[in-house]
Amino acid sequence: MAAGWCRITGVLLLLCGSWEKAAARQEPLLPAVLENALENETAATDATSEDDEDWQQLEDFMRHKIQLNTADEATLQSLGVLTDIQVQSFLTYRRLLGNLVSIYELQAVPGFEPELIRQLLPYVKVGNDLMPHYNMHDYLHKGGHSLLLRYGRQLEKARGYLGSGTAPPAYQGSPDKLLLRYRYSFPRYISWGITMEKDPGEPWGGFPRQHGFDYYSAHVFVHNIGALKTIALGDYTVNLGQGLLQWQAQAYGKGAAPMLVKRQGDILRPHTSAGENDFFRGAAATWAQRAWQATAFVSFRRLDGTVTAGDSLEDNTATALQRSGYHRTVAELLRKGTVQQWSGGGNVRYQRRRWQLGANMVTHRLSPSLQKELKPYNQFEFMGTQLTAASMDYAAYWQNVHFFGEAAASDNGKPAFVQGALASVTPAVDVSMIYRYYDKAYQSFYAKGFGDGYRTVNEQGWYTGISLLLSPRWKMEGYADFFHFPWLKYRADAPSEGHDFSLQAIYTPNKRQRWLARVSSATHAENSKLPGNALKVLTDITLMHVRIQGEIAYGRSWQVKGRAEYSRYQAAAGNETGWMCYVETAWRPQGWPLTLDVRLARFGTGGYNSRIYAYERSVLYDNAVSMFYGNGWQYYLNAKWKAGRHLSCWLRVNQAIYPGKQVPGTSMETVTGSTKTRVQLQLLRTW
Repeated sequence: MAAGWCRITGVLLLLCGSWEKAAARQEPLLPAVLENALENETAATDATSEDDEDWQQLEDFMRHKIQLNTADEATLQSLGVLTDIQVQSFLTYRRLLGNLVSIYELQAVPGFEPELIRQLLPYVKVGNDLMPHYNMHDYLHKGGHSLLLRYGRQLEKARGYLGSGTAPPAYQGSPDKLLLRYRYSFPRYISWGITMEKDPGEPWGGFPRQHGFDYYSAHVFVHNIGALKTIALGDYTVNLGQGLLQWQAQAYGKGAAPMLVKRQGDILRPHTSAGENDFFRGAAATWAQRAWQATAFVSFRRLDGTVTAGDSLEDNTATALQRSGYHRTVAELLRKGTVQQWSGGGNVRYQRRRWQLGANMVTHRLSPSLQKELKPYNQFEFMGTQLTAASMDYAAYWQNVHFFGEAAASDNGKPAFVQGALASVTPAVDVSMIYRYYDKAYQSFYAKGFGDGYRTVNEQGWYTGISLLLSPRWKMEGYADFFHFPWLKYRADAPSEGHDFSLQAIYTPNKRQRWLARVSSATHAENSKLPGNALKVLTDITLMHVRIQGEIAYGRSWQVKGRAEYSRYQAAAGNETGWMCYVETAWRPQGWPLTLDVRLARFGTGGYNSRIYAYERSVLYDNAVSMFYGNGWQYYLNAKWKAGRHLSCWLRVNQAIYPGKQVPGTSMETVTGSTKTRVQLQLLRTW
């Protein structure tokens, strides 16, 4: 432990090596649709994403703004807020009418309403620059360096850190969470860096494959070197087609933006986050020549798994793969890196101005072989040593309609298929439609296809979304999704079906106010144990949420945000209701190096089934989403101090109070008392 604190102290001294006159610079905030997407992802997976690459990319674009008169389709898509229809609309406008003379000319581009333009302004610029031609010296000197240190700790000790009698604590390390990351980035040209992380409860050493930090990651990315579009070394992500075969970057599903349903982004991206699962480690390259583009990659990684010993080393088998990324207990540490995974594959793409076609292939080899305990719901999942799958994907524009899709098959012959369309029916009406069919025996390790769940298997469904711009101030959005699961799945011991509806109205009377009202309802079938019946039966469960939210800015320094949300869980075994409301105030004085965010929340739910999720402002790059259930209060204070031109400091205190409840948390995370308090400190040095 002492060695760990010596490392922290050394980094603190390095970060604080330069103190200059404070200079205010806006920090990137996630768009509202991405905040809602994080809430939905956390609710579906019971885990908050550690992928902050989107945030880092927005920060890069704030420092090196996108030149709209030279930006290509891939660059505009990388912002994450434009649909393909909007990207094509902008490129068509620029091609027909020439370069933009002012940023305000975006108002004339079809489909660019004022709210969207306000989201784009921090990251784009308009000028008469020609397409730049940089040499290697420019690559190495025109980018920006950043060194980030984040420390966090829950003040109340959970049960996992406390011994029982003569028994030692279950967790082998301290409650400290530490993230250290260095990165140099020149967006769209070069990036390199290293990331190190220790999760709460993980030790600094003393176990095999446990040296210092629990997790290390490094990457080198170079773009646009002759015919080589990208060269990647170290850790990277591969994203192909519509995610049926391979998608390791952030992939949002159904949410508050019914038109942002298509998977889009670069095939190769650097892995710079603390996520320990969805990435490859090795080498990759993309070659481009005129309309052709080819990508190849190879990777070797060690995965966490439960290994059963056989008579010889060749007879060992892995009965399960672990994806939590935690190595706190002796059992978790013994599972660390026990399974070897070799991966390789590639993509070939032919692209014209209005359409493109791609072919993809990925293969994985595991050692030892994966042999899960056979159960009715998992009998079609992958078991064995080698898994290979291939797919074809396409995208095309026809008038005001954008078609996209992918068809994939794993080596057992089972298919997966998705077909979608985005249409601009009128300047005020946009429609999206997606049909997907994922066979119950389709197999892929890193698939993230669009669907009701986060597993691209055993699902058929039809999704329709609509966006109506009723006036410059009023906007209506909604979707309807009908789905069917042909085979058993987790908590459903028979084929089942369901539906999901959402409708929201957004009122923006001016650029200082934004009001939202949303109603959503989802029905699924799950196992339920009814009174008088010894066996569980499949019954419908409906979860409804009603949300009212508003944001008001006062002058240039104050912003007030509030939300009230009601949830209702209906099931044959019983109903639950819940509610949550909060008020948040942000103070960002002009010319001052200090900014503050304060939130006070009150909540009450009938149980875990009626829980409510809410995104929170936190230290930069932290995806903070709180889960509210039970009865209590929550508050947080988030303070940022701009200590110099190149140094920023954050302090965050978050506390949940459960009156009368003595055991907040579950299992090893249970604490004694009625409060849970978390403190975070972050330092960011840029130059």
